[in-house]
Amino acid sequence: MRNNKLVIFFGPPGSGKGTQASLLADNKKLLHLEASKILEEKFRKSVSGEKIKIDDKDYDFDEQKRRWKEGYLVEDGFVAFAIKEKIKSMQMTEEDILLDGYPRTIEQITPVMDFFLSLYDVSNILVIALQVEEEESIKRNENRRVCTLMRHPIINSPETKDLSICPIDGSPLQKRELDKREVIKTRLQEFKEQTLPVLDYLSKQGVFISYVDGKGTVADVFYRVLKAAEKFEL
Repeated sequence: MRNNKLVIFFGPPGSGKGTQASLLADNKKLLHLEASKILEEKFRKSVSGEKIKIDDKDYDFDEQKRRWKEGYLVEDGFVAFAIKEKIKSMQMTEEDILLDGYPRTIEQITPVMDFFLSLYDVSNILVIALQVEEEESIKRNENRRVCTLMRHPIINSPETKDLSICPIDGSPLQKRELDKREVIKTRLQEFKEQTLPVLDYLSKQGVFISYVDGKGTVADVFYRVLKAAEKFEL
C-alpha cells in the first residue's frame, strides 16, 4: 500500500464531515472507514460484561459503550485497536482509504502514526479539516436524523423535515442519543481540548493539512472539499 493514499477527515460534531466524507469517497472511489461506525459495530456485537486485553490493559466493553453514548471519547487504546484491526482487514485491497473521525487525541495518533507510515508515504497522507462555528454545529446536530439500517445521515432541510423513512434504504429514521444538546456540548468541548491539537501534531510530522470552510449548502462545501482533494491529485 506504499503508493496508495490515505485521506483523514477532521471536523467538529455537526461540521458535515460524515456527509462530505461519503461524497468524496463515492466521487474518488475511496474505501470509506468511519470511526464512529467501527465503534458502533463493535459495541453492537459485544455482550454484557465482555472484556478485551490490549497491550496488557483490560478494557470493559460496557464502560467504553457508556462513554461513547454520553459524548465522551472512548479510551485511546480501545479505539486504536479497533481502527488498526479494521485497516489491516482491508490491506488486501488496492483502494485508497478515507478515514473519518479518527484520530481524535494526541494519545490516539501517537501509537498509530508508525502504523500509518508503515503503510503510506507521508506525502500520500492528506488531512481535510472542516471548519464551522459552535452554534452552527449545535443546530445541525439537534436536527440530525439517521436511518436505522445503514446509518445514512439525513440532511435537515424544508424538503426532508417530514420524512420518516430513509429515502436510500427504506428503513425508519431516528434521532441519536449522541445528538442531544447536552451531549453535543460535551462533544464540542472534547473536540476543542483533545482533537484540535492532533492537527498541529500531524503538521509537524509532515502531513499536508487542507482547511475547508464548512458553511453553506452540502454542494457548496463539497465543491471546496473536491478542490482540496484534487490539489492532492486524488
